[in-house]
Amino acid sequence: MLVLALVAVGCSDEHGEEGCPELCEQAVECPGDAMTEQSCLAMCSADTEAAEEAGCHDARESYLECRSHAEDHCDPAKYDEECSIQKDSLSSCLDRS
Repeated sequence: MLVLALVAVGCSDEHGEEGCPELCEQAVECPGDAMTEQSCLAMCSADTEAAEEAGCHDARESYLECRSHAEDHCDPAKYDEECSIQKDSLSSCLDRS
């Protein structure tokens, strides 16, 4: 479940996937968030690698894409609600592995 905690911050192996860099670029713009883009990318990369190892690559990418396009990417309650289907799908996939 550590992966899910980090998913809320959410990036990708070698940072090559589109979702992580875009998400992390947005995350560092949030007021009061002390996370740097590099620390976000490192965390996101680890989360994505764990999801890929669990066979959940598609669910992870879907969640990252939703998060990147969420209306309010700084409020966890709002983006979790907006991306609840993708988050639940990712959680279910990770739970099965």
